Amino acid sequence: MGYAEGVRAYQHAASSLTPADLTDHYTAGMDWLREVFAPRLKDRLAALSGGVWDLSDYAVWAAGADTDFMTHLLEAVSAREEVALYPGDWYGFLVGGTWDERFVWTREAAGRVAAICVPSVRNGHLTGQMAEFLEGSSACLLNINLYPTLSAPERAAVAERLRPVLKKSVLSVSFSRGFGLTASQLGVVLVHRDHPWNQRFARQWGWSTYFHNALAAKAFLALDPAALARVDDERRTWVREQLLSSGLPAVDTGSYYVRSFRPVGDVPEVLKPLHRGDFVRFCFKPPQV
Repeated sequence: MGYAEGVRAYQHAASSLTPADLTDHYTAGMDWLREVFAPRLKDRLAALSGGVWDLSDYAVWAAGADTDFMTHLLEAVSAREEVALYPGDWYGFLVGGTWDERFVWTREAAGRVAAICVPSVRNGHLTGQMAEFLEGSSACLLNINLYPTLSAPERAAVAERLRPVLKKSVLSVSFSRGFGLTASQLGVVLVHRDHPWNQRFARQWGWSTYFHNALAAKAFLALDPAALARVDDERRTWVREQLLSSGLPAVDTGSYYVRSFRPVGDVPEVLKPLHRGDFVRFCFKPPQV
């Protein structure tokens, strides 16, 4: 992501603040979140999907951070039923859970709530096996983390693959990774209006929405998507060159942030610190552009 563009967006958001923004945060600020921010967010996500997603019938709820929201949701669900986590995916799904015995690392989510990052932080991809994992679930928590960093054709392909499960999903948007707004956090989820959790958690989600980070939301609206895309393209090229120069497979798909390989034979000494289980996993941080 383009941190320089993020800084510009933060500066714009901060300079536009007025005393009224602070005074009216819990009243007019809530109206702004629903009537101004939410439609713009839906439009941005729909555009990122290449027009595959229609989010017009999705409710928008907010919290202080995306991890706050996901922690609350998974803790509430695991009090009654099992949660399926895809093997090797984001450990953060476990952080807030106190019902450890009801969190299961498994490729089989039938009858369970399934949680996964899109693309997975395990390997930077959303694979066919991961899609089947979600399709068999009773409901999904999709953490849209590195999704904006994918190339446009791959974003559209991933969006198409997720379309069958979208209506039963909670779509959790991460503004820190995919959009580069790491100096503040903002948790926003989109849930189809017919999803039973909209009624079940309305009191809790309505309360947490009061505490949304308006500065981060305003910064998001000030971001230039084209500027972010240019940086992602440059970083994708940089990672490809690094892979080639290291004698590793230069995989064009997936997020440039993460690359995982299953080695055949002995792992070279230089790669052994990155070897966990069956995988050699790279987490790239290209030079700032």
